[in-house]
Amino acid sequence: MKFARILSFSLAACLLAACGSDETLPVGGGDGEIVIALQSSGTPASRVSLAGSDPLQHVTYVQVYAFKGTGDDARCVVSENAMWHRQEGQIAAQYYKLRTRLDAGEYTFLAVGIDNPLTGDRLPDTSLRGAATAYGLPDAIEAGDGVITGTRLADAYARLAAGKSADDIASAELMAGFAQAEWNRVDDITVALELRRRVAGVQCYLTNVPEGVTKIELICATPQYSNVPLCKQAEEADFGTEQLGEETEVLLSMPVNDEVLAAESVTLADGSTIAKQRGSVYAAAFLLPIPQQQAMLTLRLTNASGTEVKNVKLDTGEGAYTYDFPLRANWLYSIGHKSADIDEPEDLGGKMTDIVIDGNWQVDVDIPL
Repeated sequence: MKFARILSFSLAACLLAACGSDETLPVGGGDGEIVIALQSSGTPASRVSLAGSDPLQHVTYVQVYAFKGTGDDARCVVSENAMWHRQEGQIAAQYYKLRTRLDAGEYTFLAVGIDNPLTGDRLPDTSLRGAATAYGLPDAIEAGDGVITGTRLADAYARLAAGKSADDIASAELMAGFAQAEWNRVDDITVALELRRRVAGVQCYLTNVPEGVTKIELICATPQYSNVPLCKQAEEADFGTEQLGEETEVLLSMPVNDEVLAAESVTLADGSTIAKQRGSVYAAAFLLPIPQQQAMLTLRLTNASGTEVKNVKLDTGEGAYTYDFPLRANWLYSIGHKSADIDEPEDLGGKMTDIVIDGNWQVDVDIPL
């Protein structure tokens, strides 16, 4: 499962290299150009991989959209492949010159980053898992005439595609950023778009599992959500509107047996491998954000005689804990810790009830990814 490797953008990239040849751009009329600056500050350090919490970027494809207007009824008039030049590592940057000539006026610009492997034509390979497969992107947002046709800004959601399930959400990295700008057709403008994760993540790294336990599950009090707005909303409203079935209340499921406990590594859904301590279990997944009043978590341990349930409380970072908390976009909620520098599974031995989960993307800080 890719807990991606973050898209941490900087404006240090070369404009000419990122935009491509001028021969592909419209000419004539002396009109100004609209340049999209895909960027992020890269600080503070972000947690990025479901194979741990180290900052790496793994976006393979970026689509840029323009909506004519800034209100809910603004319709999409541009949908262009930004020809993202995939850059390995922690820092990445790119400028993209919009090819479509727009009328003067106010616009909302949206960029969406996804993680599917690419085909030979540098388009998302939808035969493999990723955000393009899970949400039908980039085609789920359609460009039109801006008056009658074209996706409305209020409808610019990532929605689980027909025939897909929570398993597809669990392995799909999804990022987006938007900004509003006014253009007069004469002057050049640069529109900065900060791409940030639109999914949440959960991660469990556990050791000293009680004898006889055969399965450990992280359970949510409500079914998972199947959609999320691509444009970040106010904190209290930054959630989807539709839920999946009750079976999706299980966020993570970890089998426990001698083979699993003896292993010193785990192979994830994307084929990557993460090292772990002997005697431990590890699992992680993406999910779409869940509102506060519904997001109570429990850890359920199954053995031959039944199940044992442990309550999960969030460390607020202020010497206090809460059992009632949202699962927010751009947050990784982790029981135990795993990164290049930290290897600390949560010790279940002697834990009678409460388990602490760490929302270790910073509280009240929307961390650039």
